[in-house]
Amino acid sequence: MGDRAVSDEARSRNKGWRVSILLLSLGGGGGNILRSLKALFRRDLAVTQKIDTKYAERLRRAISTRFLDTNEFSLSDVAPEERVLIGARTTGRLGARHNPDVARQALEESRDEVELLLGSHTVVIVIGTGGKGTGAGTMFPITQMARQQQNLVIPIFVRPSFERHEVDKRRFDHALGVIEQFDETRIRLIEIMNDQGYVDTDPEPQSVVWERMNLPIARGLRGLIYVLSDLSQVDPSDLSTLFAGPGRLRIGYSEIDPSPSREPTDKQVEDAVRNCWQNSYYAFGKAVGTSLICIQGDWSNVVDARIKGGLAALASGGAPDSPYNPLCARALRVPKPWGVTALFSEYTGHHPPLAIDWTRERRASRVIGGHDSRNQSAQGEVVIRSASAVEPVVTAFQNAAQKENVDLHSVESTFHEEATPSFPSLWAFAVAVNRGDPAALALAADGAKCDIPIDGREVRKLLGAVWFRGVVPQLSQAWRERILEALVTSAPIPNHLLKVDRRAVRLSELSHAQLNDVFTKAYVPDTARADLELLLTVGRLWGPQSLGRFRFSAVSENNERSKLASVLQGFRK
Repeated sequence: MGDRAVSDEARSRNKGWRVSILLLSLGGGGGNILRSLKALFRRDLAVTQKIDTKYAERLRRAISTRFLDTNEFSLSDVAPEERVLIGARTTGRLGARHNPDVARQALEESRDEVELLLGSHTVVIVIGTGGKGTGAGTMFPITQMARQQQNLVIPIFVRPSFERHEVDKRRFDHALGVIEQFDETRIRLIEIMNDQGYVDTDPEPQSVVWERMNLPIARGLRGLIYVLSDLSQVDPSDLSTLFAGPGRLRIGYSEIDPSPSREPTDKQVEDAVRNCWQNSYYAFGKAVGTSLICIQGDWSNVVDARIKGGLAALASGGAPDSPYNPLCARALRVPKPWGVTALFSEYTGHHPPLAIDWTRERRASRVIGGHDSRNQSAQGEVVIRSASAVEPVVTAFQNAAQKENVDLHSVESTFHEEATPSFPSLWAFAVAVNRGDPAALALAADGAKCDIPIDGREVRKLLGAVWFRGVVPQLSQAWRERILEALVTSAPIPNHLLKVDRRAVRLSELSHAQLNDVFTKAYVPDTARADLELLLTVGRLWGPQSLGRFRFSAVSENNERSKLASVLQGFRK
C-alpha cells in the first residue's frame, strides 16, 4: 500500500465517482455518539456554506445520518427523515425491553427497509453499544447486511463496563459474544471499552465519562469522512485492503492550530502526533499493520512529512522489521479546527482485499431491481438523460435522418424507446424518485400512460416506510389516483373494535380526526395498530375524504371476542 501519493491516473479515474456515506446509529447509546458527530458536521456545513456553496451542497449530499431504534420515544428529537423505527409490530414501538433477541426479531421484521437503506450508500459507519437491547441485538446482523451489499462498513461497538456497574454480568457477557461474532466472521471493528473512561482518583458521573469518550470518536470520524467522501485523494483498492481480515481498528485525532499565516511549530506537530497516537479507550493489542492518516490543514508538505514520520515512528516502535505500512491522504477543504486523524489497523497477517462496490450509480441501479437509466459516453462519463436533454438529441437525429433519407418516424420511435426508462416495479420507481433520478422525476410528473405494475399489497408495505411518504407528494395526480385505487381495491381492512370515549366503536365509523385521537391518546390492540396507521397515512397524503373509498371486512367471532376483551381491559385499568 505504501506511503505514497495517489497517481494522477487513479485520481482522474476516481474523480467521477460519487461516494455516499451513511452514518447509522443503533439504539440510544449509538445515537448519543452520532448526535455529537452530527453537531460537528452541521457546524462545518455552516462555515463551508459561506465560503463555497457548491462544495457545501456536494458535501451535504454525500453524508446521510440515520438513527435506528426500536423505541419511538427515543427518536422524538430526531428529524422525521432521519428516523428508522424497526419492528413496530414486534415491539409495539416501545423498545426491545433490554432484550437483544427482541431487537433481532424487530430487525427481521424491517429487514427489507434496512437493506434498501444500506444498499443505497457506498460507505456505512455503524455505531452501537452493547449495554441494552437494540444496539446489542442489531450490531452484528446489520454489519453483515452491509457486507453482503458490498459496502465498505466500519462497525463501532462500545463494550459496556461491568466493573463500573453500567450493566450486569449477563449483559456484559452478551456484549462479549457480539464481539466474538465479528472475530469469527473476520470482520474488523472499532471496539471501545467504557472501563477505560473511568478514573479512580477522579470519580465522575457516567454521563460525564460517556461524553468525554464520545467527543474524540466524533472528531476522529469527522476527519475520516472528508477523505472517504472524495476518492480523488486515496486509491479505493488500498482501502479495500486496509479493512480486510480480522482484528481491531482505532481512531486517533488531534487538533493543530497554528498562528494565522504561519506554519505549525515543531512542538505543535509533536504534541499533535503524540495525542493522535495515545488513546486508551480502544481494544487494540497487536502491532499496527496499516493506517489511514488524514491530514487537515493549510500548511506545507514539510509539516505533512513531520506528521507522517512521527506517527510512523510510534507505530513501528523503531523495529526494522515492523509490518507498518501507512496510507496517507489530505482531507481537502476542511474548515477549522484543523489537525490530523489516523485510523490504525492491527496487523493480523496478509489478507485479500474486500469486494466493495465503490460506485453509487451501479449500486443504486442494483438496489432498484436492476434498472439502469444511465447512458455511457465515449469517454466513460456517466450521463443521466433528463427530459430537457431529449430535445436537442432528437433534433440531431431528425437532421441526420433528412440528410440520409431515412424514415424519420422510425428514428424517433427508436430513440424514445431507448430513452424512456423502464422500472420493473412501483418499489423500484419510488426508490429512483426518492434519489432524485431525473428520468424517474420526469416520469413522476406524468404517469397517465405508464405501464409500471401497481400491486395493492406492495403499496401498503411502501406506505409503512417513512421515505415513501415523502415520495407521494412528488407524484402527479394520475399517479396518486392509480396508487390509491390499487390500495383500496386490494384486500379489505378488518373492521376492528376500538375504544373511543369509553365505548367500543368500529374502525369504519371513525373520521380521520377521531382516528388520530385514538392513535395518540387511547389504547390500541396490536392487531389493529397497523390498519389504523394505514388509514391515518392515507388520510394525510390523499386527504380525509379518501378514507370513504375503503372496504371493511367483518372480523371473525373468535377474534371479535379477543379484541373486545382487549378493549374492556382498558376499562378495568
